[in-house]
Amino acid sequence: MARPIAGDPPTNQPQYQPQSNGAPVPVALSPFNYTNQPNIPGPAVASTPTPVGLLNAFRRRWVLGTFIAGLVAAAVVVGVWLVMPAGKHQVRALVQLQPKQVEFVNKTQEDFEAYRRHQMFLLKTRDVLTRVLADPAVSSLDTVKQSEDPVAVLEDALRVTVAAPEILEVTLTGNNIEDMKVILDHLIKRYVDDATSIDRKLRDDTTANLEKLRASVQLEIDLQEKNIELIGRNNGTTGAEATNTALALLQKRHIEAEGLFVVAGREIEKAESERKVVLKQLDEKDQKSPPDPVIVAQLVAADPRVGAAKKAHTARKEFLEKEAAKATNPDSDDGIVKLRSEVKKLETEVKDAEKQAATESLAVAQAIDSAKRQKRVEELSFTIDVKKEERERYRQERDGLQKVIASTASGGLNIEAMRKSLQPQREMYDKIQSQLIQMRVAAQQGGRVSSRGDAEKIPNNNQNKKVALASAGGFVSFFGVILLVSFLEWRSRRVDSVDQVVNELGMRVIGTVPAFPNRASLQAATEAGGANWRFVLNESINSTRTMLLHTAKAQAMQVVMVTSATQGEGKTSLASQLATSMATAGMRTLIVDCDLRNPSIMKLFELPLTPGVSEVLRQEVDVSDAVQATAVPNLWIIPAGQCSNATIAALAQGHPLETLFNRLRGQFDFVIVDSCPVLPVADALLIAQHVDGVVFSIMQDISQLPKVITASEKLTQLNILLVGAVVNGIKQDVYSYGYNYVKQLPA
Repeated sequence: MARPIAGDPPTNQPQYQPQSNGAPVPVALSPFNYTNQPNIPGPAVASTPTPVGLLNAFRRRWVLGTFIAGLVAAAVVVGVWLVMPAGKHQVRALVQLQPKQVEFVNKTQEDFEAYRRHQMFLLKTRDVLTRVLADPAVSSLDTVKQSEDPVAVLEDALRVTVAAPEILEVTLTGNNIEDMKVILDHLIKRYVDDATSIDRKLRDDTTANLEKLRASVQLEIDLQEKNIELIGRNNGTTGAEATNTALALLQKRHIEAEGLFVVAGREIEKAESERKVVLKQLDEKDQKSPPDPVIVAQLVAADPRVGAAKKAHTARKEFLEKEAAKATNPDSDDGIVKLRSEVKKLETEVKDAEKQAATESLAVAQAIDSAKRQKRVEELSFTIDVKKEERERYRQERDGLQKVIASTASGGLNIEAMRKSLQPQREMYDKIQSQLIQMRVAAQQGGRVSSRGDAEKIPNNNQNKKVALASAGGFVSFFGVILLVSFLEWRSRRVDSVDQVVNELGMRVIGTVPAFPNRASLQAATEAGGANWRFVLNESINSTRTMLLHTAKAQAMQVVMVTSATQGEGKTSLASQLATSMATAGMRTLIVDCDLRNPSIMKLFELPLTPGVSEVLRQEVDVSDAVQATAVPNLWIIPAGQCSNATIAALAQGHPLETLFNRLRGQFDFVIVDSCPVLPVADALLIAQHVDGVVFSIMQDISQLPKVITASEKLTQLNILLVGAVVNGIKQDVYSYGYNYVKQLPA
């Protein structure tokens, strides 16, 4: 068969067919591109993991991943369980506080917040706690018996907080919730009893004091009323109608004297306020207000340095004016210009002298201001003394008029005043009487402190939280480790399925080979009446052979190389199985072991290593002497031979290998070449340039996508035809296609 040249289209597929009118008619495009390779999608390796990819990655490492995840999850569960506190139970009781219902005479309103703080303190006093723990019902509890200092333990575990303005929340924390409830119930009862007893005693004492005060006020009112009655009898009158006119005049003069007294007092206050402000200004070390600018200007004008500077400036300025008047062109006269410069300089000196004098004058001006303020203080003090004397005179006049009015008002006036003076005593008596009634009502209602039910048990939920968090931590860590192991395995980018070879590698799949079962699985399947694995394997190889022969016929291929990206991907096994299948089909088939560095074909067929390809390339033996028959009819093998540097050099020359293949084409129907992997060494690339096509062997769960892509790209760059890929290690339940239908047929 003629071998197609790289770059030429297949000879048996013309691009055009003539029409009836002689014009070329386009036909369907060839399934091969300009390099005689199939038109298949280019590589599109996923850059991010997918759920299916991670699942397949975990399937390859499920034993290791599950083991590590189990260890990590167990460690997390134990760690969370030990780190989280065990927690304690809690018992809670509520205490009701009542505001004070009765406000006592001559006393301010009660501070309820202070009363509440006092009750919170009383609840935790050692006296109350000691008496509670001494109760037989409490002292017999295991919690109390096992404690060395139960009072101190109770003080630490007891908490009193404000739940509402009038409600106290009392909580007790511990391990034995039943004992704590008994202790807290007795504590609240003891506290309420003590508080009620204190309130009752205080109420009784207050009631007794109020009754004594009421009797005293009643006696005072009775005595005053008898005195009024006696005065009325002595004066023969019960009012003040006879003296109303005289009293009116006296009261008018009294009002005028009172007004003058008030005005004098206001003037004194005004003068004292002004004196206080001036004294404060005098006491200040740093004067905030600037001195009088007029005083400062006078001091600057009187400064001798300023006067001398101004005199010098004036004299030089007059001399400049005279010289300028004499000069023909004063603007260009150097003398005039010099004089003007001197005048400006003297003017600057005047300003500097004024500035310096002004700075030095500030202190003098401030001293003058201080002297003025001091003088003002003296004036105000004098005014205050005078006004005080006037006010005292007005006061004496007012008081004198008051005495005259008091002495003038006889009879009815005196009696009326005495009656009015009894009004406070009567009001006090009524208030005392009202308080006594309220005290009696409060005595029937009980104390100000009461308990709102029994203590409430609040079991600790930390145990459930610990279980939940430990379980959640173990669950998250378990699946987290599994996800991590899956991701790390996914990063190796191993081939998961046939679809991945087609979609991501862009290779044509011409066949699949089932995975080798272990001995136990194979025996169990046979005993269960399942399909014989060897028949399944044969049918897979026969299907691949059919696809390969079809492509070989269409592309005029006779020599096909089987290779892989790296070692361990099933290329040698695939080559031997394909060759065996072709020989079984009646074709004269030859296997050429070109894996010169690591040969293994001769081991499968139990043949000697030499003579072989290495000896032929070195021209030490003839091709016919290297061909060895096998036990399989129509199948022959040329082993690898003994490789050496001379063999590799001959392989690199290319001509000896091309001569070898050309001789074999005429002697055999099909030649299967088992080469070394593409990536480790360059031997496969050298051999592939002399074959008709390349079949790529890919091992599921072993081959790595990046390496396969790199290997295929190297072959593509050399215009080497990639016939397709064969995926090894396929699970039968996935790609068996009904292989369980296969039965052993009779010979």
